Amino acid sequence: MSKESFQNSRYILFSEYLFVLMPFIVIAIVKAYNSSIATLLQAPDWSFAASILWGQAIVKLVSGSSSGPVIWQRSSLVVSLIIVLGLIPSLITLALILISEAPPSFLIYQQIILFLLSSVIFFFVGTAGHVLMERNSKI
Repeated sequence: MSKESFQNSRYILFSEYLFVLMPFIVIAIVKAYNSSIATLLQAPDWSFAASILWGQAIVKLVSGSSSGPVIWQRSSLVVSLIIVLGLIPSLITLALILISEAPPSFLIYQQIILFLLSSVIFFFVGTAGHVLMERNSKI
C-alpha cells in the first residue's frame, strides 16, 4: 500500500463524510436561531447518521473485497462485527429515542458514542476498502 493510495482514500472518505455532517450544521444553525442549541445532542439524527456510516463502511469493505483476491473469511468477520456491534445497536438506539417523549440521558450519550465510533470505523474500514480496490485494479 503506497502512501499516495492511502492519502487519496482519506480524501475520498472525508468528502463523503462532509455530506453526513451537513445536516448537523443545518440543525445547529436552526437550533441556535431558536435558542435551543443545548438540545442538539438529543436529536435522533446522531443515531441515524451512525447507521448510515456503519452501512457505508460495510459497502466500502465489500466493494474492496469483491474487486480481487482477498481473504474472504476476514472480510466476512469484519462485516459481521460491524452489523452486530455497530449497525444494530445504532438502529435500536434510534428506535428507542424516537419512541421516547424525553429520552433518558444514557440513550443520548449512547448515540453520541455510537456516532463517534462509527466515524472512526468508517475511516478505518473505508480506507482499507479503497486501498483494496486500488490494489486489485492494478493486478
